[in-house]
Amino acid sequence: MTVNYEPKFRHVDWVDNVDRVRAAGDNGFNDRFHSLENEFDLIAGVVDDVGKELDRLGRAPTAQEVNTTLAPTLTTLGDRWDHVLGGAVKPPGATQASGFMAVQLPQGVTILRLAIFGRKDSGNLEVGLRRQSIAAGATTELIVSISAPNGSFTGPPKGAPPGAISRVDNDQFRYYLTAELDTAPGNAVVRLDAFQITHIAS
Repeated sequence: MTVNYEPKFRHVDWVDNVDRVRAAGDNGFNDRFHSLENEFDLIAGVVDDVGKELDRLGRAPTAQEVNTTLAPTLTTLGDRWDHVLGGAVKPPGATQASGFMAVQLPQGVTILRLAIFGRKDSGNLEVGLRRQSIAAGATTELIVSISAPNGSFTGPPKGAPPGAISRVDNDQFRYYLTAELDTAPGNAVVRLDAFQITHIAS
């Protein structure tokens, strides 16, 4: 926004013994004072524009939701996941698989949702977003979890609970995803293509 001010009023000196003191006319007091009033109105308009611009600049930007999308890179917890380009799959003949992967999220953001993408023919597949204190021996805390349906799944997202558990505090906690599959037939296809965490600045 461009804000500028160009003065309009210019005083022309009265001359002793030449100009007559009068109220009316082009050079009268009324005309001069009305010109001053117009100048003050012009200044007031500029000050108002400056104030509005300062108010606009002082307002915090509207927080935007951000998606962090991750390819599964699961460290084995018991029975392994096999990895292919961009994803993780159940090994042929296996009936279960378990793994976890670290997640890096910006400090102070609030976790809103978790979504998972992939395909499952059969079995129970649970994906959880968790946090755990950096203190030795701390127990894990589940923030949000999703049970994958059979067939191809593109989401649907699961909302995280409100409150402190959903606010990222990297000074005190580590964050990670877990993917646990059981009771799957040996010939079933189970594939994880992506995890997506939606967060917003607090």
